[in-house]
Amino acid sequence: MPLANSGNILFTTLVGKAEGTAGTSANFSSGGRKFLVEPTGLISIGKTWDLGEERSVAYRNSIVATTATLISVEPTLSVSVPAVSVDELAVWLGMANGGTASGTAAPYSWSFDWAMGTAANSPRSFSFVSMDAFGGTAGGGNAYLLNYCLPTSLTIAAARDGLTSLSAELFAQNIAESTATVAAATAIPTSRFMSGRLWTAAVGTALGTATTYTSTNYVLDFSLQVDTGIERQAYLAGTEVFSTHAESGRFGGELSLTVQSNAAASSTWYQSLGSQKFVKLAWTDGTYSAAIYLSMIVSDVQPIAGEEDGLTTMSVTGTLALDPTTQKVIIVTVTNTINAIP
Repeated sequence: MPLANSGNILFTTLVGKAEGTAGTSANFSSGGRKFLVEPTGLISIGKTWDLGEERSVAYRNSIVATTATLISVEPTLSVSVPAVSVDELAVWLGMANGGTASGTAAPYSWSFDWAMGTAANSPRSFSFVSMDAFGGTAGGGNAYLLNYCLPTSLTIAAARDGLTSLSAELFAQNIAESTATVAAATAIPTSRFMSGRLWTAAVGTALGTATTYTSTNYVLDFSLQVDTGIERQAYLAGTEVFSTHAESGRFGGELSLTVQSNAAASSTWYQSLGSQKFVKLAWTDGTYSAAIYLSMIVSDVQPIAGEEDGLTTMSVTGTLALDPTTQKVIIVTVTNTINAIP
């Protein structure tokens, strides 16, 4: 039967907190983290209704105003972080892969190492409170609570002319208006932002943190999308919301690079079309750091893609792919000031 979907909500402030038990909304009276997102983000409420257009009631208008039936509730959340900090990067990664932290004082070391077999990657579900420009109900505005949120994709991007950015697509179990007091709503995180120019790119002969990589000094920008493979699982379980999640989707993604179109780039990328490549993307400000190690197939190259600052550019696309030797696709390490997912 014809269906209708409920509308969307714009927000200006987003506060998140890891759930102790997936699906049990976090208590925001203490802890949590205020995320430095773009001024507006998008929540799709995801309520699907059967309005009864195909039911015959012997009237010219077959829709009866009192018989709309709720079929499912599947909210989604789209987040854009124009300037991600090195602390916040670990938090977003931790939603997709619980990660492990080590160290007794900052900088703490984080490792996010995705298993590609049947082993669980232990993603951390989050609750989020989104608020409008009035600061939620305390300021005379609106606030909404989303629980059991997990990311389906994460994208990290950096260029020469700005800070490192991050975007995320997440699903949620439910959404409701909230009057909760959110302790972290007025806190301003102070961790280091990540200048795009401090990233370096390198290629290696194997996947791993101990592998030797050879630097390439002609990369102009990159964008890495990781599809987490985390899926909501809904059953006939007496409720309109999903019951649990599973790492049942295909894990993958894509790395896009813009590079100077020169002989070295041609040798590295154009001549490797259709072949496996090991790439390391590394960032450091001298105190804190992040490194991304990945295996990919060079799937597309545009040798003369455009021009920047008088340089002919080449665009390179790599599809994340399993390395048969290590049975891995991607490893991310981060050093920062936090030793737990808030």
